[in-house]
Amino acid sequence: MSDSALQWLKDGASPPGTLACGLRGPDGVCVCHGVEETFPAANLEGILGHFDSLAADVFAEPPAPRWSTWTFEQGQIRFVERPDGWRLALVVRAGSDAASALDSLSQEFLSLPLADGQ
Repeated sequence: MSDSALQWLKDGASPPGTLACGLRGPDGVCVCHGVEETFPAANLEGILGHFDSLAADVFAEPPAPRWSTWTFEQGQIRFVERPDGWRLALVVRAGSDAASALDSLSQEFLSLPLADGQ
């Protein structure tokens, strides 16, 4: 996992209302943080693993979406897939600052200069 990716995840991907956030690198290594006790990092790691099996279908059809958002009663899960193989997952509480920031965080992630092994 690159240092720049880890630093961005630590500093930028946790506005108020974030339950969990995680990155999966092109090598398949995941780093997840449970921001709130109600949603441990292990839960997001499991979700990222399940999403891997769906991602080929979700992101394969041209034009591929920039991200996929799944809404549930108390929040949202956002997956962002980059062409270089990096994937971001954010779980946020409904109506929170984090929910309002999903699009800007997603755009920021897509434009980050990430390289394996930095």
